[in-house]
Amino acid sequence: MPSPPIALFLTTIASQPALRQRQEYILRILQVKKIPFTSYDLASDEEAKRLWKRKAPLDKQQLPGILVGGRFPGTFADFEEAVEYAELDSFLRLKEPWTDDADERAAPVQKPIGVPGAAMPLQMTPDHLKTKILAQQSSPLKGKGAGIPVNKREGQFDIGSEISGYGLQGVKVTEDELRDLVAELGLDGDEAGDLVKGLSNNTAPEDEIDETTASGKDEKLKVSPTEVGKVPVVEVIKSEEK
Repeated sequence: MPSPPIALFLTTIASQPALRQRQEYILRILQVKKIPFTSYDLASDEEAKRLWKRKAPLDKQQLPGILVGGRFPGTFADFEEAVEYAELDSFLRLKEPWTDDADERAAPVQKPIGVPGAAMPLQMTPDHLKTKILAQQSSPLKGKGAGIPVNKREGQFDIGSEISGYGLQGVKVTEDELRDLVAELGLDGDEAGDLVKGLSNNTAPEDEIDETTASGKDEKLKVSPTEVGKVPVVEVIKSEEK
């Protein structure tokens, strides 16, 4: 049986540094201890604001505020003291069974909130992706091959060396993973195959560049494939005399 739901009341209009620090402190404690909660922004959510004013004592409505199972457990100072003396389980009633009270009003629907860390990563994930993530977490194949060190996995290459300027340096991918990414971008057929092969090849094909050499004759410069960090070998190919 789950414990009473925890509602956290915050504000995005936090001009005072002390208020921002208190909000960050509560969010950090709840996330580190993996305690589920629902957060509300009183600066934009009128329904949540009415709930907070109705439940919290008039002289203790300072933000950030907490309700546990629809009840006011204490102020931020009380929360901080519970953390200090290892009494957070009691303060948040984490070991108490909880059943929804039919007479109690339903909690407001959580809306997007601009406070960093106010929503757990899974809460911020769109529904169509959330089902895939949960399916992967429960898959019997989860963790298969996880014991292989990254530097010993075969078929991987550094995509950052092929696509520069996007902060991908050090990101290792396989051709299969790259092919899946290309498919998600809507590319298929020959275009997709050429893109995957072009990115996964560490060496570039030989390029021939038309140049006019110092001799005044039309010749071609042949650039041979090189390894990273080495100077390319340029070979002059003389054109046939007409």
